[in-house]
Amino acid sequence: MLPDLSEDDVRALVGPRSFERGYRYFLDGAVFDTRLQGMRLRAYCEGSQPQPYRVHVTFGPDGIKESRCSCPVGGDGDCKHIAALLLTWIHRRDEFREVEDTDAVLGRMSREELIALVRRMLARRPELEALVVSPEGGKRRMPMKPEVYRSRAAAVFRRADYGWSVEEAIANELKDILEAGSGFLAQEDPASAAAVYTGVVLEILSRYEEFQDAEGRLCEVVQDCAEGLGLCLQGSDDPTLRANMLRTLFEIVRYDMDLGGVGLSDDVVDIILEHASPEERRVFASWIHHVSDGDALDDWQSRTYGELLLRLEGEDLDDERFLELCRKMGLVEQMVDRLIAIGRLDEAVAETKRVDDKRLLRIADIFVAHGHRDIAERFVAEQIGATGSWILMDWLKDRYLEKGELSGALELSKQLFKMHRTFSRYQDLRGIARELGTWEHLRAQLLDPVITEGKHDLLLKIYLDEGEIDRAIESAKMLLERGVLNTSDADLIESAARAAEDERPDAALEIYRALSEKLIDARGRDNYQRACRYLTRMRDLHRHSGREEEWERCIRDLRERNRRLPALMEELKKAGL
Repeated sequence: MLPDLSEDDVRALVGPRSFERGYRYFLDGAVFDTRLQGMRLRAYCEGSQPQPYRVHVTFGPDGIKESRCSCPVGGDGDCKHIAALLLTWIHRRDEFREVEDTDAVLGRMSREELIALVRRMLARRPELEALVVSPEGGKRRMPMKPEVYRSRAAAVFRRADYGWSVEEAIANELKDILEAGSGFLAQEDPASAAAVYTGVVLEILSRYEEFQDAEGRLCEVVQDCAEGLGLCLQGSDDPTLRANMLRTLFEIVRYDMDLGGVGLSDDVVDIILEHASPEERRVFASWIHHVSDGDALDDWQSRTYGELLLRLEGEDLDDERFLELCRKMGLVEQMVDRLIAIGRLDEAVAETKRVDDKRLLRIADIFVAHGHRDIAERFVAEQIGATGSWILMDWLKDRYLEKGELSGALELSKQLFKMHRTFSRYQDLRGIARELGTWEHLRAQLLDPVITEGKHDLLLKIYLDEGEIDRAIESAKMLLERGVLNTSDADLIESAARAAEDERPDAALEIYRALSEKLIDARGRDNYQRACRYLTRMRDLHRHSGREEEWERCIRDLRERNRRLPALMEELKKAGL
């Protein structure tokens, strides 16, 4: 027996926005093929894509245990399609047909019936044959070929309905094919398993640039293939097979580098270090050397290939060969670290002149780690004098604070605040100046240009933080006089109103009223919902001060002025206003 469910329960599960959209789907009859299977609801829901989404909700003794939808945002079970399913259950329960649990049905079928069922499934979806990889009699005499699985992967791409969530759909089907690789590994047939992973990954690499893959679905399949090839290396001693697998892993690395590093090859070198022999590592490194010598690489590609080489062969290099590799590949940080370690300090300092500010900071940290803080601070200070970089100022300020040199830290903080007048910079300055006992004098110097420039958002943050309610109210009013408010400013103004509620309730009411009117004038249901939040605060303030009649006049007037906005009227009703 399923537990009782209400619309409030659905709203709590999916949130107000998904609930409202799901309600429209429910009213439009978007949910169909509704089934009750034990403690689970199943159905399809029409959506924005040509193919309907699969939705299901599983109940436990205390309510909803699990909910899932096949739409791009339905993995957590809180989308509008789930809302539509549950609303259909609440209001049209008689449309759900009861069906038996799948496991129970399969459990009663004979071997012949199961075989017939599998054959019918394979006739509809031939690619699922990749899951049937365990022939009677144990291992295959001849291993499978990569071309077989590349062809199956190509068929997945051909069948794909190119739309919003196409990458996820393709990735799921490709992972079904990869199950064959797991099956071959279980049979101790690494050659056939490698054929699966090689075929699938080569087909993905040939098509990857056709897709956005913003969620990394296809990238994840490539990573799964690389991991599978690592397991095949672990289980194989065939030199030719191992060489082919290493070559496939290298192609993943090279393709990823050509794309600028999207994550396809993140684990490949770890796999090589774990499963390849020393000689195989040297071969893999030689392929990288060949690419770096023959291709026109940008700085990022050169450094990234260089870092891979250091991982593969760094332990076998003497100092000079190590430094030569670093120079060739642009690995200045690693070169400086080695130079300091072998006592060639002047050369290490000279190398710092070749890098930009961000890399300079990483090198400065290397000097500090080796106990040469004074040298690091000196060349960072010199670079600040030349470029005025705020990144370097921040680093040097933090070093001064670590040493307790507050005067130097204060001067840098003042420069930083002048460059970027932000609340966090102001707080830094305040903390240092208070320790030095100079804050009261310095505060006025800092606020004068902020006031002159009209940075009322920054002033409001400062006044709220320092408890100056009247000044915070004035800054909030100045912000309200601007045009359309962004969300950040609205939140900040609301903070001023909340801070004023106890001591300056009339000012708080004025701010809430102005905020709500601006949002209503901007139109849109989201703005109306936000306006209702401010109106609710107004109502509570009026009631708390015994001014309910004033509130009733206020809300009546607002309704009258905006009676032609049905969406606003709906939101007011939902908010109890």
